[in-house]
Amino acid sequence: MEIDIEKQKKAQAKAKALLAEQEKQRTELRLSKLILSLEQGESEVLLNNEFLGMLPQMIIDTCNNGDYERVKQLFVQLGECACSEKLQIRERAVMALSLCSSLMLEKDPCGLMVELSRIMLRWLRIETSYLSSCDTVCKQLQQNGIRMLEEGNWKECDYLLETFYQIQSGKLEKNNAIRSIVSRAQEAMAADYILEELTLVCLRGRGERRKNAESLLVHLGRKAAMHLLENLFTCQEKEHRLRLIGIIPATGYVSVAVLEDFLKRDLPWYAIRNVILMLAAINDPELIPLIMPYADHKDIRVQQQVIDFIYDVAGKNKKSYLLAALPKVDYELKSNLVVHLGQLGGEDIMEAFLDLLGHRDSFSDHVRFELLKKLIINIRLSQSKRAVNMVNMIIDEMSDIPDEGAAAVIKTARQTLQILVPRTGTEEKTAPAEADAEPAAKKSILDTPPLTDKSVPVENYDDVSFAKDPVAEDKAKRALQKINEDVAKLLGKGDVAGASQFLFDKCEEAAKDKDFETAEMLRDRILEVDPNGLTEVIRAGEIIEEERTSSITSHHITIWQDLYDRLSTDEFNALYYQLREKEFAAGDLIVEQGVVQPSLFFINSGQARLSCTRGDNEIFLKRINPGEIVGAAPFFEVSVWTTTLTAFTKSSIHVLKRDNFLELLDEYPGLENSLREYCTKLDTVPELLKMSGEDRRQGVRYPTSSLVEHSLLDQYGNPGQKSFKGELADVSTGGLSFFIRISRKENARLLLGRKINSVLPLKGDGSVSCRGSIVAVRFQHYQGSDYSVHVQFDETIDEETVKQIVGSQ
Repeated sequence: MEIDIEKQKKAQAKAKALLAEQEKQRTELRLSKLILSLEQGESEVLLNNEFLGMLPQMIIDTCNNGDYERVKQLFVQLGECACSEKLQIRERAVMALSLCSSLMLEKDPCGLMVELSRIMLRWLRIETSYLSSCDTVCKQLQQNGIRMLEEGNWKECDYLLETFYQIQSGKLEKNNAIRSIVSRAQEAMAADYILEELTLVCLRGRGERRKNAESLLVHLGRKAAMHLLENLFTCQEKEHRLRLIGIIPATGYVSVAVLEDFLKRDLPWYAIRNVILMLAAINDPELIPLIMPYADHKDIRVQQQVIDFIYDVAGKNKKSYLLAALPKVDYELKSNLVVHLGQLGGEDIMEAFLDLLGHRDSFSDHVRFELLKKLIINIRLSQSKRAVNMVNMIIDEMSDIPDEGAAAVIKTARQTLQILVPRTGTEEKTAPAEADAEPAAKKSILDTPPLTDKSVPVENYDDVSFAKDPVAEDKAKRALQKINEDVAKLLGKGDVAGASQFLFDKCEEAAKDKDFETAEMLRDRILEVDPNGLTEVIRAGEIIEEERTSSITSHHITIWQDLYDRLSTDEFNALYYQLREKEFAAGDLIVEQGVVQPSLFFINSGQARLSCTRGDNEIFLKRINPGEIVGAAPFFEVSVWTTTLTAFTKSSIHVLKRDNFLELLDEYPGLENSLREYCTKLDTVPELLKMSGEDRRQGVRYPTSSLVEHSLLDQYGNPGQKSFKGELADVSTGGLSFFIRISRKENARLLLGRKINSVLPLKGDGSVSCRGSIVAVRFQHYQGSDYSVHVQFDETIDEETVKQIVGSQ
C-alpha cells in the first residue's frame, strides 16, 4: 500500500500544532494560576524561572488589553516582593519590574510608568545590598525622570531626584557601589538644557512652579551647584543673587568642592564674600580652615564674613579660630573681635591681647584710642605682671597726648590698674600731678579716678545717669522692682550667692537686649546684696560696655550693603575710612535749616526727625530710620540745608564731610557718581517739601531775562570793590535767581551763604536794590559751565515792584 507522504506530513504538522496548542493552554493555565498566587501575595512563585521569564510580557499583554487596574495591582505585589526580607525574592522581583519598565518605556498608557517608578524607588530607598539589576534600574529611573522633566511633571520627578539626593548625600545609607550608580544617574539628569529651564523658572517664575524648580535644582546636586554658581557671578539683579545664594549650599556637601574650586579663581571681593557665605550655610566647622586665608583679605567686607562664619559655625573651637584671626583682620574689626574674645576668657586670650598691645604703634589712627580702651578693659582678668607694666606704659604715653581720646584711655587704664594691682602684687605708677597730693579717703573700686587733664570732659562708662531720659529711668525702675521681689525671696532663704548670681544673669540679659539703664541699675544692686560680689560687678560692667559697642562695624557694613556692593574694594575702603561716627542723644540738634554744611548723614541706629519751618511754624516731614541717608542736596549740589534734622531717639550716625570726600576723587573718579546715584534713589526730601507746601521763595516766580549787576557783601554788609553781572532768570516777592559762569563746582560752593546786593532795573529808568543771602548754586547741565544762583531776600518786596522789574526787560 502506497503511503501518501504529503498527507502524512500534514497530519504530523496538525498533530504538532494541536499538541502545541494544548501545551500553550496548559502553560497559560499554569501561569494564570501562578499570577493569581502572586496577586494573593505568594512571593515564592517568583522562584519559578518559567514564570519569571513570562511575567513581564504577560503584564504588558494585560495592559494592551486595557486592564490597567490589574496591571497596577501586579506592580504593587511585585513592589511588596521587592521589599521582602529574602534576598532572592527581592532580586527576582526587581528583575521583573525592570523588564516591565523596558517594555513600557516607549509606550506608557495611563501613566503606568509613574506608578512603576514609585515602586522601584520604594525598593531603592530600602535596599542595602548590591543587586545585579541595580545599574539597569537606576538608568531606567534616570530615563523616566528626564521624560517627566520634559513633560513638566516636575513634582513627581522631584520625588525621584530627592531619593537620588538622599542616597548620594548619605542620608539614606547605601554601600559605595549603589551610591556610585545613583550619583551617575543624578548627574545624567542634570543636562544643560534642563538646568537652564529650571534656573529661569527659579529666578523669574512664581508660586508652586518656582518652588518645584528650586527643589529640583537642589536635588540635582553637583552639576546644578556649578551651573547656579556660574549664574550667580554674572547675575545683575540683587533679588536673584540672594535666591541663588540660598539654593547653592542647599545642594549639600557636593557644593563644597564646587565652591572650593571657585575660590581658586581670581575673584572680586563680593564673589569671595558670597562663597564664604554659602560655605557657612553648610554649617560644618571642618570648613573653617578653607576660609581662614581670607581673614586678611584686603577688603574688610570679606574679613567680616570670615569672622561671622567663625561666630556662627566654629562651636567649641571658636576661641582658637578667633585668636588666629585676631592678628590678621583690619583694625576696624579688631575692636569688636577683642570684645568677643574677652567674653570667652582664658590666659591664652590675655596673652594675645598683651601681644597686640605690644604692637600698638601700628594701630590705625582712627581706631587707636577705641582699640586701646577695649584691650585695656579686657585684660582685667589677667594674672600677669606684664599686664600691669603694659598699662603703666600706656598711661605714660597717653599723658603726653592732648586729646580727649587719650584722656579716655588713661581713665580706663587706671580703672584696670585698680583691679590688676591687688591681684598681681605689683604697684600702680602714680601720676606726677597726684604725687604730692593729700591721701584721699579710700574709694570703691568702681569709683572713677581723677584725670590728669580735668579740662577734658570724659564720660565714665560706669556712671548711671538718667537726667536726659526719664522715660528710660522709669522703665528700668519698673523692671528692677520685679527682679527685686525675686531677689528678696532668695535672700529670705539665706542664699546670698544665688541672689548675686541672679542679679548678674539679669544684668547680662538686659545688656544683651540693649536695655543699658536696667543693666546698670542691676550691676549696682549686686554689691548691695553681696559685698563679696566684686568680681561679678566688674564683669557686669565689662559686659555692659561690650554690648554698647559690639558689632558696630558688622552692623554698619550690613545696613549699607546695597551701597557698598556698588563699590570696588579700594573705593569701599577709601569711603569707609572717611566716615566719622557721632552719637546723638534724644532731642539733640544734628543740623539746622539754613546752615551751610555739605555733609552726608548715614543713620546707623536710632531714629531722627526731619522737619522744616515756615514762618514761626515747624512742619514735620518724616521720621528717619536706620539705613537712610540725609543731606544729598547740600552735599552734591550747592545748597544750604532746607530742612532741620533732630535726633528722635539716641542715634548713631556716620558723617561724611564734603571736603574729606573730595580728597578721594582724584584717585577714585567714579566714586561720586556711585554715591550720588544711591543717594538720589533714596532722597525723598524734595518730594516731602513739595507735599508740605514749603518753598524758600515766597510768592509767584515770574520768569524774566535781563543783565543785572550784583555785589557780594562782606561780614559788615559793605559791598566789595568789584561787582559782576548775571542774567536774571526769575524774580518773586521773596527772592530771585540768575545765571553766572563759574569754572568749578567747588568755586560755586564758596558763594553759598554769602550776602549779596542786586540792583534790579524797573520799568522806565529807575532801579531797586535788594539784599539777600545765596541759598543755592546749581549747575545747569544744558548751558555749559553756567550755574543758577538762588537768592532769598532779607526783606520781601511788594508785588507791584516785581511787576515793574519784569516789565523792564
